[in-house]
Amino acid sequence: MFEIIDHIADVRLRVRASSLQELFADAMRGMFAVMHAQPGETRVEHSVVVHEAADTTSLLVDFLNEVLHRAHVAHEMFDAAHFTRLDATSCEATLSGFASATFDEDVKAVTYHEAEVHKTGDEWTTMLVFDI
Repeated sequence: MFEIIDHIADVRLRVRASSLQELFADAMRGMFAVMHAQPGETRVEHSVVVHEAADTTSLLVDFLNEVLHRAHVAHEMFDAAHFTRLDATSCEATLSGFASATFDEDVKAVTYHEAEVHKTGDEWTTMLVFDI
């Protein structure tokens, strides 16, 4: 589950999930919601690998920036992520989504500002700030 929060110069996204995999996938879907992404007709799959992040928060930001890069370069949006590996500092995932996607809002980057992944009880949470 994600919630978009308006901010003066950027856009914030609060994400809550019952697992770390869900947190990463919901953050990705939330980013595309911020971008007002419209899917194309062709289904696509791509692998994403992020190695040697400083911590889980950095890993999430790096993962989202990798996904954002695909969106900018290949005009693709993704609605699912299957993680074959996800630990505190690295991840490997297969993303599935759509080619020829269009975006009504440009997200330039996912920032480290205010980002911090937390686990409280059975819930994972984070706040993300997108540079638009």
